[in-house]
Amino acid sequence: MKLNPQQAPLYGQCVLTVQLNNDDEVEVEEEEVEFYCLFSGSTQRHVTSTVRVSRVTLQAVCPAHHVCEQVLVTLCWARPGAPVDSHSQETFTFVQDLALDMAHFLLDSTDPQEALLLDDEQIPLKVCKRLDQSLALALEHLSLPYHTRVQNLYNLLHLAASHGLWMVASFVLQQDGSREALRRADAQGQTAADVAKSRGHKKLGKLFTR
Repeated sequence: MKLNPQQAPLYGQCVLTVQLNNDDEVEVEEEEVEFYCLFSGSTQRHVTSTVRVSRVTLQAVCPAHHVCEQVLVTLCWARPGAPVDSHSQETFTFVQDLALDMAHFLLDSTDPQEALLLDDEQIPLKVCKRLDQSLALALEHLSLPYHTRVQNLYNLLHLAASHGLWMVASFVLQQDGSREALRRADAQGQTAADVAKSRGHKKLGKLFTR
């Protein structure tokens, strides 16, 4: 089999396409066969189900992983009343991407001005949309500590307000301390709601003032 893509960020969640080879195609003729992908890392394993999109193509959602490393993906199939069988294997790599770097930076920073330097960057709309999803997934993957500092939540909320990051904002608002972070103002006296409205993100501004 062949995998596309051949790597994914640690938080996973991307669509993985599995192209079957000639040996695998023989089994595809049986409609009752269910295919699975087994990801085997150094200390962690994951099993994902697949959806068959054509006679020779499967798709799966890539799982999250705990460490950057190359893992072995094994294609497995199951038939009613028969043991699980396996055949093809391919390597796959989990990496740390920009979204994870940003998540670590924003959560580790204790200097609000340093963290909010990102606000000064002019980020294209298409990039913002991709960043919104990937940064939200990265933050969820990191499992924010119960006592996450209000300052860190403030950093995230103001970044979301500046660039219209709806998914990031929604995630942060579920965390303890988010209401206090919403009340904090920046050096210009603006709260996250004020920033969102001034940047034209009216829907986000309403979310912050509910």
